Amino acid sequence: MPINVENSNQFVEILQESANKLVVIDFYSTTCPPCLVADQILSQLANQYPAVGFYKVDIGRFSDVAMQCRITATPTIQFYKKGRMLTEVRGANQKGIVDAIEAGLAEGGGEKRSAYGVIGHSDLTKMVLKTQSECLNQNDDYPLENIFTEGDSVLESDVDEQLVIHIAFNQPIKLHSLMLKAPLERAPKNIKIFANNPNVGFDDGDSLEATQEIEMTEAMYKSGGVVNLRFVRFQNVNSLSIFVSDNLGDDDVTTISQLAFIGTPINTANVSDIRQGEDGHEH
Repeated sequence: MPINVENSNQFVEILQESANKLVVIDFYSTTCPPCLVADQILSQLANQYPAVGFYKVDIGRFSDVAMQCRITATPTIQFYKKGRMLTEVRGANQKGIVDAIEAGLAEGGGEKRSAYGVIGHSDLTKMVLKTQSECLNQNDDYPLENIFTEGDSVLESDVDEQLVIHIAFNQPIKLHSLMLKAPLERAPKNIKIFANNPNVGFDDGDSLEATQEIEMTEAMYKSGGVVNLRFVRFQNVNSLSIFVSDNLGDDDVTTISQLAFIGTPINTANVSDIRQGEDGHEH
């Protein structure tokens, strides 16, 4: 089962331990009911993954550590390897935790990271905050949430072919590429992407200068749908707004089967960032 951190020095040692193995750290509060559920999940996973280190940090005792790790909600589970945070999962989300463990175990192996053929980067779609993301002009029978995983479900526009998609991420990212899958006759054609502008509407999509504009073609979709972005313009992305003005078939309905985000998380905590200090105290 997860080991409780008893002092700040121990936390530093745990991050140093991550140089050689995957470390999972559960930031919890004693007054948080979902934290009990997360603790049960992690206790089970500790038995399934003996090569992974599982630890717990009471944010009431170690508020400085929680602040430096940018903990704003409990439970928050962070995953470290080679002294750096790979990702985090908020809430008692068993699938999200397992997926993060599997990704962490694969991280830094013999092969370079690759997502949809983009070498050196990862699929960051798991970092989308679905509850804080939305799509304007969606058909409610075919909503935004359908496109974050591979499958038969789709997102469709409603009254016309235009869409505005607002995406929020659970931590800052460096965005390298997008991957779009869609049926060709209804696939997005002209797209405007706005970084860190969560208030874009349809009028803004026509008038505002975008961070990048893309014209998708049939050949691009047939070759995998990966679109490289101007990486230097997407170095610190907290949110993304995507305006789709039309589709390849000039149809009244635009359809997207899958949307993925490819890049690198901006690590929010390093070993050197955590100050070695005195034992924590009760608040």
